Amino acid sequence: MDLTVLVRAIHVAATILVAGAFAFQFFVVRGSREREWAASVDGETGSWLRSCVLWSGAIALLSWLLWLALVAASMSGSSLGQALRIDVLGTVLARTTFGHVWLLRFSLMVLLGLELAWRRRGGDGPPLGLAAALIAAALLASLTWAGHAVGTERPLRPLHLTADALHLLGAGLWLGALVPLFFVLSRARTARTQAWSAAAARATAAFSRLGLFAVATLLVSGAINAWLLVRSVAALADTGYGQLVAVKLALFLAIIAIAAVNRLRLAPRLQLDEPQRRQSALDHLWRNVILELALGAIIVAIVGVLGRTPPSFHKHSSDMPHTHVPAD
Repeated sequence: MDLTVLVRAIHVAATILVAGAFAFQFFVVRGSREREWAASVDGETGSWLRSCVLWSGAIALLSWLLWLALVAASMSGSSLGQALRIDVLGTVLARTTFGHVWLLRFSLMVLLGLELAWRRRGGDGPPLGLAAALIAAALLASLTWAGHAVGTERPLRPLHLTADALHLLGAGLWLGALVPLFFVLSRARTARTQAWSAAAARATAAFSRLGLFAVATLLVSGAINAWLLVRSVAALADTGYGQLVAVKLALFLAIIAIAAVNRLRLAPRLQLDEPQRRQSALDHLWRNVILELALGAIIVAIVGVLGRTPPSFHKHSSDMPHTHVPAD
């Protein structure tokens, strides 16, 4: 496997998870409170979300550093070790589109870390604040500048960049927030207390509402991206890029089908007064979320491959700077 594909997939997954933890905090935890969660549940969930952001952020930072080294090695035609020379890295950072994007996103990671450290030092309040959430969203959306969209011909470039950014944010809202939901469901299954059971029911209902918006965003932005990079139905079968997009779409539709079962059949059962049926629904929902996460992981892996695959229809306009180094 191409190391760049692996690094790209890991970085995308980690960045999505960072944004997803914030989405869960603001749109699920806060949005699901008809009344306050039990203090123990609220505290444990908040602590887990903070740890999730810290570990995912660390992985995102390390993979971003390695991504830079791989691009430098590709540009210089040298080994990975030789590419770490100051002159090579300096050229990439100062004279390429990817280098500029790398510096911007590295700065966002540093800002995110500083904000988290400052909030922890303050002690009071939720572990994840609004300022950090905005930084995490910007970090995820800015990934579009490290992909195919930046090479689109100038008249369509703003549309492609916007659609790609919305697609990434939609993934953060859905796939990213699905991991914290899995944590809440897992704790509800093992703890079997009223507090965790109520939290699981409310979180699932709130996540379902968030999921509707995220799916709509993913569908619209994904259709725009497909039109810009594939341009024909025949290309879905005739080109390697199109085939990967087709597989990605099939997996996405499978996730939607599972999510529909969760929303229409299982989520309402979490509100039942019968403990046995409620526990059965919780177990079924937990298994379905595992399946969704597995399919989502495959989609992220495909995204890593797509970044290294020439699009089915992608014309670079003559006004693109020659120093641009596609990160994908």
